[in-house]
Amino acid sequence: MRYKKRVMQTEQAAPYDVAVIGGGPAGATVATLLAQRGRRVTLFEKATHPRFHIGESLLPKNIPILERLGVLEAVKAIGVHKPGAEFVSPDHDARQGFLFSDALDPNPPHSYQVRRSQFDAILLDNARRKGVAVQEGCAVSAIAFDDETHRLTHEAQDGKTECQARFVIDASGRDGLIARHTQVRQRNKSHNSAAMFAHFKAVPAAAWETPGNIAIYWFEHGWIWLIPLNDGLTSVGAVCMPDYLKTREGPLDEFFFQTLRLCPKVWDHLKDAELATPIRAAGNYSYSATEAFGDRYLLLGDAYAFIDPVFSSGVFLAMSSAELAADAIDKSLDRPRRATKYLRVYKRSIDRGITRYSWFIYRFNTPAMRTLFMGPRNVLGVRTAVVS
Repeated sequence: MRYKKRVMQTEQAAPYDVAVIGGGPAGATVATLLAQRGRRVTLFEKATHPRFHIGESLLPKNIPILERLGVLEAVKAIGVHKPGAEFVSPDHDARQGFLFSDALDPNPPHSYQVRRSQFDAILLDNARRKGVAVQEGCAVSAIAFDDETHRLTHEAQDGKTECQARFVIDASGRDGLIARHTQVRQRNKSHNSAAMFAHFKAVPAAAWETPGNIAIYWFEHGWIWLIPLNDGLTSVGAVCMPDYLKTREGPLDEFFFQTLRLCPKVWDHLKDAELATPIRAAGNYSYSATEAFGDRYLLLGDAYAFIDPVFSSGVFLAMSSAELAADAIDKSLDRPRRATKYLRVYKRSIDRGITRYSWFIYRFNTPAMRTLFMGPRNVLGVRTAVVS
């Protein structure tokens, strides 16, 4: 891919072409791509990497993006080879596996499980190397949307500072800084779930039929994931429906272990495992914004929408939409009068991807979908299509 050559502005010049809020996969990816196109980019990340984050299971289509960013070898070094996914139902004795190599386009035929603290640090360090002015431990507290440039107020240990940017990207994840400010975020009433999660040590290999797979265990109130990570860790999380969550009376730790015990097949593998991190929770897990962009700003990744993580779509949607966003923003900066057209194309593209995943996710806990996953037949290529 060839990028237009531009003369980079000096470090003291103002304003920036683009300011990115958030240094996760979406923010780091879009910042890197725009910097590679010669744009002057700054990125604000409220945390300091490495930091804990959930969403550790990647999809095969992440791999070409990692190659284009130049970080694939670094990700391989910290990842666990992931050949596919397997599903375990309380209603069936056997588990059902789905291999990426069975897809319509099996290239690449695998992906990786990654500790997000390591993965996100790789992406952010890469952005810094590619010329992005990365500021960690620095939170954006206010944005003034002006006619020519937007003014961002950001806070770090040494106090408040302002900067100006021609375009602002909100990649702040669940914080959704702009979506909340403009009041365009709404709960997903079709799938109002929440999640509890932690890392464990010494989960036995018998928890998976195929080493490296993500294992999904259904139970009465939702589903539980087991993701093998490096250094012998396993990510364990329970995604539950609202009616069950309302029954919680005690501390989160007690409720989490109570929930795991409700799935005997998963508890058999976890009863002797050792908790390695604090237990965390995320409420109102699924949501979306009614608008994806405005006057010289754009919502990206989880700042725009988040759907149930059962198909490991979060990081892929974040990074693939970042590629689309980089293209739309680059064109918008060159041709401001056509910006709305470019940004509408971006929104239509990401909405199609979200809709495609959502169709499966909203039906995932229904008896019909469980039957399909636990006894798939490839009549008319149905099994292959599901994998794809």
